Amino acid sequence: MTKSIFVILIIIFASLSNTIGVSAANVNGNMSNDYNQCIFSIIICLNDSFQQESEETADDEVSISSIVDQVNSTKLKKWVDNLSSFHTRHTKSEYIEKVAYWLKNEIQSACKEAKAYFYNFTHIDQEQGTDYHLKNIVCDKKGSADDEDNNLIIISAHYDSTTQEINNTTARAPGADDNASGVSAVLELARILSLIDLKNTIKFVLFSGEEQGQWGSRNYAKHLHDNNIKIDLLINLDMIGYSPQGSNKVAVEYDLGNRVLVNDRYSYVVAEFIKHIALESTNLEAVLDTLGKSDYTPFEGFGYTVIGIHDGGSELNPNYHSSSDTPDTLDIGYLSSTTKLVLATILKLDELSQ
Repeated sequence: MTKSIFVILIIIFASLSNTIGVSAANVNGNMSNDYNQCIFSIIICLNDSFQQESEETADDEVSISSIVDQVNSTKLKKWVDNLSSFHTRHTKSEYIEKVAYWLKNEIQSACKEAKAYFYNFTHIDQEQGTDYHLKNIVCDKKGSADDEDNNLIIISAHYDSTTQEINNTTARAPGADDNASGVSAVLELARILSLIDLKNTIKFVLFSGEEQGQWGSRNYAKHLHDNNIKIDLLINLDMIGYSPQGSNKVAVEYDLGNRVLVNDRYSYVVAEFIKHIALESTNLEAVLDTLGKSDYTPFEGFGYTVIGIHDGGSELNPNYHSSSDTPDTLDIGYLSSTTKLVLATILKLDELSQ
């Protein structure tokens, strides 16, 4: 796996002196305690050695800020409303096919010239002995770097929903936060990034079957691995629209001690990077946490570097897996800020790419 972005991040974090010190936990013995880190301004640290930014760097900051400001809360709300209007998006329901085709049209419109397509797969439910023919939805935005130097970043979210009764396929399950919020952010990111020349290749991927045990992401991660497709980073968005009591905190999940250990170091560094971007580019306070259970799990198992972003999810949202998980319970301003955080991360990582 190409690690160029993360090698640069690690070097910047670890080698610059006279920076703002941040104490970090030892990550599987790969990272030392109390090592010096720095807050980023693109790739410029707030360090005595870098006090004078060039005009080019200042222009880049203005450019990134102007792009981040393009996040449209009205569009985000419309996508959340439309997705939540389906009676349910349960993976085994009669509605899931219609949802998939609707989303394919939406992401195709957002991706402009890039082609959106289905990744079709069949999952056999061992308990029921039933075959489910399902669809992930993908749009690829090719980067400008040469193929051999091209980094690949996946931005993902799942589009299925459920109630507490995981096998109830007919109950009302609007799934506004879980996970129309994440899907809407992916669509908005596709809309904005499709108009920008990037060095990195971006895959926008919407998964089905997350609630049943990451069916869609398990199939897709295996497909990419079996075809020797390199992935530099996956950022998964699962529940990013509910702000409990007006909190501005957002959870950034990093990898620690799961199936593969070698990717822990890179995941942690990127999480710290995102934490500092939140301070610089949004009104959010990023709180680092370790991975839970979502669509990043299968990718981590194949050794890919993964990050999860969410609003506190099942622990903080009282409407989790309920018919009350409706659009009116969300904070669209919070959803917009989280979308901006991911957008700024993608843009700044693109500048770090070589």
